[in-house]
Amino acid sequence: MNMNKLVLGTAQFGMDYGINNKRGKIPREEVFEILKTAFEAGIDSLDTAYAYGDSEIVIGDFIKSSGLDIKVISKLPVCDPEDVVNIFSISSNRLSVDSLYGYYIHSFQHYRENPEVWDVLARLKSEGKIKKIGFSLYYPSELDYLLDNDITFDIIQVPYSVFDQRFGGYFPTLKAKSIEVYVRSVFLQGLLFKDPSDLSGNFRKVKARIQKLNLISKELDLPLASLVLNFAVLNNYVDRVVVGVDNIENLNELLTSVEHVDKVKPIISELLAFREDDENIILPVNWR
Repeated sequence: MNMNKLVLGTAQFGMDYGINNKRGKIPREEVFEILKTAFEAGIDSLDTAYAYGDSEIVIGDFIKSSGLDIKVISKLPVCDPEDVVNIFSISSNRLSVDSLYGYYIHSFQHYRENPEVWDVLARLKSEGKIKKIGFSLYYPSELDYLLDNDITFDIIQVPYSVFDQRFGGYFPTLKAKSIEVYVRSVFLQGLLFKDPSDLSGNFRKVKARIQKLNLISKELDLPLASLVLNFAVLNNYVDRVVVGVDNIENLNELLTSVEHVDKVKPIISELLAFREDDENIILPVNWR
């Protein structure tokens, strides 16, 4: 398995993040250890955002101290159009890089209300400060808008998991347009690892499916993380899979997980049947 299909998500480096994250923000020394281990294993890209606490700062300190050539993708927060260049410069300075591999508009609503921010990103791209510009999306209707209005973008990040397959049908279209497809939330912020007996309220709806996933992982003699991660990794339309980690052990488990793609390949059609369209379950922003 080529490890560079994985992108390391870094929200946990700068703030508390995830339903199963009991320890909060990862200590700086451990972040450095995680990054060093990841890059030695072949992961060459990081996903961050201006809004991820001090994540960009910690990454920048690592880049400075390591001297490694790292592809960094960040995200523009909600701001006035006239502040875009300044915010981009702040991110670049924090990250200790002259240019970014990718830069997403973090909020689609922000773009709809201020379409001129896109023109600023296009200018930054033309100046060589960003290689690829695009959008981080939550809803297929947002992608419909971009495609229907012939908005030209280079890169996109969307949620995709055994439960959340809403964007899957768009992947061939995006690939035909040479748009890089990055997927996130393959673990649904830890929901897939919850003890089924602990699920309450709306989550009881997926209790049986989580039990079934655990059963399949036992039958294949695979960790559950390997099963659900490789579901995304094996999608040929997906260019990169963004994964976050809580500690160095977690990273090592992920690195081991992707070595088992061949075990998961024969059951992809079975995993496709786990699709869930209830946005109260598949969108963490709706969790109460």
